[in-house]
Amino acid sequence: MKRKILVKPPLKETYINNANNEKVSYINLPEEYKEYSLEEDIKQGGIHLKNLFGLTGKKNISRVISITADSVEMGLMSVAYLAMNIAERRGGYEEQLSFLSDDDKAWIESDRKIPVITINDLISYMRNDALPFEDHGYLVAQAHQREKRKPYWSQCLYYSVCIIVDRVSADSTCLNYINMFFRNKNVYVVFIDKKPFDVEMEGEFPYGFMDSEHFMALRNNFILANASDVVNVSFDKNESLQYYKNIFKQNLSQRNIKVKKGFSYERVVNLARSINKDAVCDMIDKIVVYAIKDMEKPVLCSLGNKDFDFVDQFIRGNLSNGICDSGKILMEKNLVGMDDIKQQVYDIVNVMKYNKIRSQMNIPGSSFHNVHVMLGAPGTAKTTVARYMGQMMFDEKLLPDNRYICINGAELKGMYVGHSAPKTKKLFEDYDVIIIDEAYSIVEENGTTDSFGNEAIAQLIIELENHSTDKLVVFAGYGGDVDEKDNRMQTFIDSNPGIKSRITSTFYFKSYTSKDMVEIFKRIAKNSGYCISNDLDKVVEDFFKKRVSARDFGNGREARVLLETAEVFAAKRVMSLDKEQYSKVDMQTLTLEDIENAIRRMEKSYGKDEKTIRKIGFE
Repeated sequence: MKRKILVKPPLKETYINNANNEKVSYINLPEEYKEYSLEEDIKQGGIHLKNLFGLTGKKNISRVISITADSVEMGLMSVAYLAMNIAERRGGYEEQLSFLSDDDKAWIESDRKIPVITINDLISYMRNDALPFEDHGYLVAQAHQREKRKPYWSQCLYYSVCIIVDRVSADSTCLNYINMFFRNKNVYVVFIDKKPFDVEMEGEFPYGFMDSEHFMALRNNFILANASDVVNVSFDKNESLQYYKNIFKQNLSQRNIKVKKGFSYERVVNLARSINKDAVCDMIDKIVVYAIKDMEKPVLCSLGNKDFDFVDQFIRGNLSNGICDSGKILMEKNLVGMDDIKQQVYDIVNVMKYNKIRSQMNIPGSSFHNVHVMLGAPGTAKTTVARYMGQMMFDEKLLPDNRYICINGAELKGMYVGHSAPKTKKLFEDYDVIIIDEAYSIVEENGTTDSFGNEAIAQLIIELENHSTDKLVVFAGYGGDVDEKDNRMQTFIDSNPGIKSRITSTFYFKSYTSKDMVEIFKRIAKNSGYCISNDLDKVVEDFFKKRVSARDFGNGREARVLLETAEVFAAKRVMSLDKEQYSKVDMQTLTLEDIENAIRRMEKSYGKDEKTIRKIGFE
């Protein structure tokens, strides 16, 4: 019999009949655990799980196992495999009891059921409900009330628990609670090292938000203090898409569902990731269930691309409800100035909407090639604008999907003769928003092309014609208001009339002013969780007044370099305080001294001759 893989974590949620009518989340290990194979899951693309072999092969596994993962879903998947391996070593589960009793919804421990607890749950209980009481007066009654509020997992005495720790809830003391409360139990601690917010953050962070470096230091201290076993199950770059495609296929296979010719697995996977990137396997499963819910005999059906068109409505619902910002909101919120560029984008979107309505009315007219050129110096947000533009077109249902890719022009050139054309064709099959950065790298500096470049350009012309309205294609690169000898984008455009004739519009991105750079710096700092006072504006602006005229000025990228360099001095200053516990204010404040030290270091790294490009940042 072919071994099974976990197509999603065996997570269950229910409510138990206690004083709190409490919600229970737990990993429900399969009874026939020997049917499931870690090796099979890795063969199906789960390369990120290969590190689990290091633990499953150990003779003695620690009481505490620390798992670092990209998402809770991947962390729980790892816990399930490790727990099944431990059970197999013992010769089976120790306890075959159900998690819930027959009288419905009462807590019963079992080694097949691993409670999943967030560190926030533990912090809340330990700080508010687990304090000692004096046995007199009204405090007795208060103690009794708190006794009633004990969570179900506080009664875990014999078997394992799983605790989720993320960067939002973690602080320098929270992991001590794990030792205090579960000191005699087997504990899986899943560390989720990811940025908790992708947009601007307002107000205070709960329990002291920390950056990745501090979070991993906290994790390392916990590992050492508990002699914990360690495993990392994070995806490497570009691994996740193939894995989720295989998971999707496995999900359909388990239901005996076939797909029609030309079915796009990648489209559904990308839509699932757009809805919930933290639980993609579970979202894929829900999408499949929804797709077959009204079919009389779903096990005999064949599904096509149209059977999953409903997912697009959920994506747009997320956008309209503010769960994910629309392209226009992102453009207005995150781009400083650039009013002319924004208006040009809005005009193009309006033209496409206008032509779509005309087409629906069967009015003949000229087709609009959704192909554009974006010219400007490095760091002027060309690719960012292109990405937001694609999102806007998706929001308006002008594109079938918002699958985005930004590649270097040289990547279109294949490794051997005959490789460039299919490589370019696949790009248009797999993506809807295609940004070809440094497009001039397809051709030589003098405008000529080799056989690989010729093949790529010939296929490009075909694809631009076939997908003139259902894709957004942007050629981006250094050009515009630059020396003629440096304007390689114009060389690329002039290299082939077929490319040139299909370009509808050209965007010219101006370099930022010193005032723009101040706003960009403050915005990046705010998004990184720092408090920046307005009295720092002058010193930042004075620095960028010198930089904006330099030939090697990096525009918006230099604002990020300034912040990252200031962080070096902020860390040095804060760490010298040698506190037992640091406050949120300590970790969220950049001082005038931090900024000035960063500026001095950057000026030193640029050198006196600002026309010479030098290394910036750390020395």
